[in-house]
Amino acid sequence: MKKKQRPWGERFFRRFFYKYYSQNLLYELQVRARNEAVDYIQENMSDAMIWETQIDIMRHGISSSDINGLFLEFGVATGKSINLISSLVSKNVEVFGFDTFQGLPQNWSGHLAGKGQFAQKKIPKTNKNVTLIVGLFEDVLPKFILNNDKDASFIHIDCDLYASTKTILDNLDKKIKPGTVILFDEYFNYPSWKKHEFKAWQEFCLNKKITYRYLGYTSVGGTVLLQVKKRSVIK
Repeated sequence: MKKKQRPWGERFFRRFFYKYYSQNLLYELQVRARNEAVDYIQENMSDAMIWETQIDIMRHGISSSDINGLFLEFGVATGKSINLISSLVSKNVEVFGFDTFQGLPQNWSGHLAGKGQFAQKKIPKTNKNVTLIVGLFEDVLPKFILNNDKDASFIHIDCDLYASTKTILDNLDKKIKPGTVILFDEYFNYPSWKKHEFKAWQEFCLNKKITYRYLGYTSVGGTVLLQVKKRSVIK
């Protein structure tokens, strides 16, 4: 007796579900990462604001910053976010952007993005109050810090990787003071979030005896805004 064939719709649903859902490890990893991020928020960020857009959280961060200090972005890529930052500050405030424009210097472990991801075909066009500094962070930051005596007011870290974030924080160490506002673009809410920007910041705070408060986060993605409260005496 010939086996009765299931309706087309049912066959399609079963195949789709089995192939793209029940066997999808990335989907499950992301769901777990989202739940871990929610747990972290409930335990550590209950007083933080929730923002639905990038421009809202940036506006909040900049309004919480000392306008007389340095405004810095690490990971410029297309220039979209640094142009947004520069449009939210006074036209006489210079915003510095750091990038090689050659993409990630190494694979983003635990993520889909590999070495070279986010590379740009050309240096992006930016607003008049933006200065781009091209090169690896470890190569260009020491000279920049030597030539700028102001403390850091606002730092946008969008470099994704642990090593890159650690390099930024280690070099900016003496410029990160109580009141400094930091916006992390990929702080949590993806499978390996505990191994990258989040980890570098937690280690830095532990080593430098820094306390901070969370100002906000976006409802979608992993953007987190915080402000330094206290730190150990800088020698």
